[in-house]
Amino acid sequence: METRQRPKDIGQELKHGMTADVNGKTRIFAVIGCPIEHSVSPQLHNSIYRELGMNCIYVPFRVEPGCLEAAVRGFKALNVAGFNVTVPHKQSIIPLLDEIDAEAELIGAVNTVKNENGRLCGYNTDAEGFARAFREESGTGFRDKKVAILGAGGAARALAIKIALEGAAQVGIINRTEEKARDIARLVNEKTGGAALAAKYGSLESREIFAGSDIVINTTPVGMYPELDRCPLDDTYDFHAGQIAYDAIYNPAKTLFLSRAEQKGCIAVNGLRWLFYQGIYAFEIWTGKRLDEEIAAKLFDKFSNTVGGK
Repeated sequence: METRQRPKDIGQELKHGMTADVNGKTRIFAVIGCPIEHSVSPQLHNSIYRELGMNCIYVPFRVEPGCLEAAVRGFKALNVAGFNVTVPHKQSIIPLLDEIDAEAELIGAVNTVKNENGRLCGYNTDAEGFARAFREESGTGFRDKKVAILGAGGAARALAIKIALEGAAQVGIINRTEEKARDIARLVNEKTGGAALAAKYGSLESREIFAGSDIVINTTPVGMYPELDRCPLDDTYDFHAGQIAYDAIYNPAKTLFLSRAEQKGCIAVNGLRWLFYQGIYAFEIWTGKRLDEEIAAKLFDKFSNTVGGK
């Protein structure tokens, strides 16, 4: 009769003692989405916990759209301390929560949930993470600035609201489907009192908005790896020195959009630090701790070496 053999390496594994990395006091954090395999959030958050010596762990879970309600109930029952939410669940999770932050409600999407004594409270860290990253990279903010946003998806909506709340003189939404751009402009004007307007990509109005803007932000995926030869703007949109060009894309590190801007003397910034800070802000919501600037800088260097575009 064939018998099972004891693995030869078990003794070697145990001779230095059992691991104590995870135990009964470990706080659990997570990210849910579908797909989720590409997420770099576990790398970032587990690095923070390790750096600060915190007894926490962060794990990814693939949650199909039809399973979202069950997953949320399960997290609540298991007392998961907090979790991030990515596509396609950022809007559909809202009615499943006990409370939602005012800015997240304005944006209409939640990407961070905190378990506060059994109550699930929703936040959106995209806008604040972007604002922190932008200020750090460009050396300026949005007050009294004219800003053009390319695209009219969820990211464009979040940034338009945040930029208006921070006192921008004008927020122009440029999109191939004009009605989507107008929906965002209408929301910004109704909810923030900001001066937002919309224009169809390719129109004279859109070119005027672009030319008169201090800051141009691309929220579309055009130019993302592997489509390195694509740009969200054709040659009729001409950058000029003094503008700040910001691309939400971080892979490649320098898109065609940013290369064109640099050639015209613009400050060119990619979206890597935004990705970093939206994660840092989630950590701060969950823990109530403000991450030390020196530690944040150290973590960003590691983060950029790991996930930064080439």
